[in-house]
Amino acid sequence: MIGHQGTVWSVAFTPDGQMLTSGSEDETIRLWQVETGECLQLLRSDRPYEGMNITGAIGLTSAQKATLKALGAVEME
Repeated sequence: MIGHQGTVWSVAFTPDGQMLTSGSEDETIRLWQVETGECLQLLRSDRPYEGMNITGAIGLTSAQKATLKALGAVEME
């Protein structure tokens, strides 16, 4: 599995050293198995416009579309 898509801001090991958590500017937290390097879980809170389809929306500037996409909207091209 691919890792974070942005700068990692923090990491913490479990007390037994078997797992590691990492938090990133890509707005995700990942739980890793140290021995294998496998990402066991990806956590991300829902964004305000998660999954909203803005394809064909009129009256939006490209900056507004980019902002909506950053907040979870999608545009099917």
